[in-house]
Amino acid sequence: MTDGEWHTLVRDEKDEGWKLVWERVVEPESKSMRSAEMMRRYSLSAGDLMGMLYEDMIGRRKIDLYRGDGSFEGWLRRYVRGYVLNSDPNPRGDVSIEGAHPDADDGCTVMEIPADDKMARLRNEVWGMTHWCLRKMWNEDPERCYIHVLKTRFFLSSEEIRDLLDMSSAANVDQIFSRSVRFMRETAFTVWK
Repeated sequence: MTDGEWHTLVRDEKDEGWKLVWERVVEPESKSMRSAEMMRRYSLSAGDLMGMLYEDMIGRRKIDLYRGDGSFEGWLRRYVRGYVLNSDPNPRGDVSIEGAHPDADDGCTVMEIPADDKMARLRNEVWGMTHWCLRKMWNEDPERCYIHVLKTRFFLSSEEIRDLLDMSSAANVDQIFSRSVRFMRETAFTVWK
């Protein structure tokens, strides 16, 4: 079945199309290493993902946004991965008043507010290091940097990147990506020494 035929089946709400969505997109993503832990932590099921995808594609007519560029499966996977990433009920790390405890002299409860957010500081340091390494890679080889970002941030497959950048083969994309990972490691190691 081609991507166009699959897209038509999903758009027309045919069971065959949505069965393929379940088998090739939702279920594999819910069992993947990158999503399973987050789904467990935020009490999100594969059925929840399917419901959100159906609501967006059919209810909000986002299915019409697919223009045939890239694979239909990859396009749907990005939506499903986004649902998992956005499922954090407390994305800002707000302090809960349920953490208050009675340790005041007058018997009233006192809430301890952290003065130093170590996780935020660590995330800031990691982001700064990543940004510095990517900038250095971009200055040396923009294509390598671009492939690194497409693979790690947008989760595109080697075949999709090959088609997007009009490269000779997926193996060439994999080779450039492995060089970019090695460059990032070496660059980060030289800074931390």
